[in-house]
Amino acid sequence: PRGDSFDERLLHWIAEHRVDSLTSFTRHLMHLGDVMWLVWTVAAVAVLGVVYLRAWRAGAALGVAFFAGGFVAGLLKGVIERNRPAFPDALVQIGGYAMPSSHAAFTMAMAVALLVVVSWTSRRILVLAAAGLGLVLLTVGLSMIYLGAHWATDVLAGWTLGAVIGGAVGLVFKPRTRSTGAGMES
Repeated sequence: PRGDSFDERLLHWIAEHRVDSLTSFTRHLMHLGDVMWLVWTVAAVAVLGVVYLRAWRAGAALGVAFFAGGFVAGLLKGVIERNRPAFPDALVQIGGYAMPSSHAAFTMAMAVALLVVVSWTSRRILVLAAAGLGLVLLTVGLSMIYLGAHWATDVLAGWTLGAVIGGAVGLVFKPRTRSTGAGMES
């Protein structure tokens, strides 16, 4: 028997309205993380970008946000112990617990940390960066829900956790500006 929760109703509705082309796209997107040469290439490009731009704080913030988001999400999964969606509505079966989504947590943590730590040259560039990162986050999160790898609330919890972690990490690594004022020592 089907449950009556928001998550169950949403996944059942998605399952009834899946489209072959979108299913193919989301499956390919999910498997990108399995292609180790791609993962290492992206990591190498990121490291080269940090070195080339001398963006040490941003690089450190991204690394800490990535690991902290995944670590804390993993700890919470062990406490919450929520099962993942099951067949027939779920197209994929992934091991481990579902809540919160680790992918949603570490991707959001990295995005927010980057937005906070970087000294953007203009508000327009900040908005464009936030929009681009938001599009990536939505694509990844909605794909996990579409495939049934996660419940919608798993992804929302992961995004929330990631935003908090990313904000904290970004503030820790954000360069401090010195103000000069009367009575203040330099």
